[in-house]
Amino acid sequence: MNPERDRQPRQPSGAWPFPGDTPLVRARKVAQMYRAALGAANPTMRDECDSTAQAFGETWVIPRVITTLDDDWLTPAEAADFLCVSTARIRGLRIAGRLKGRQVGGEWRYQVVDLRRLQTETRRRTPRVVAEA
Repeated sequence: MNPERDRQPRQPSGAWPFPGDTPLVRARKVAQMYRAALGAANPTMRDECDSTAQAFGETWVIPRVITTLDDDWLTPAEAADFLCVSTARIRGLRIAGRLKGRQVGGEWRYQVVDLRRLQTETRRRTPRVVAEA
């Protein structure tokens, strides 16, 4: 990673430059920015921090390219990583009927095309009713 390339132009309103990002995705992008800066300043320290994070099971820390096709089937953990949510959220989306899945050998699998559809859905909130005074 190159910290010079990771810099984004300041938004006029100070708004986040990627409006569709969830809070988790935003946090990961900020962490990746710090990781890139640390790597430029002290690669040895970055590698030590990476090792510590991985020892605690935080494998997302080190960026990696993953190629998936729309017809690939992912495990719940892979699907959660794909959407940057928890496996509990994946299960909840399936139970709510928003995500199709199939059981393979007792474990659920989710097709990439369905995960991509979820990523592009517009989230709509139910308008709140405000009590009249």
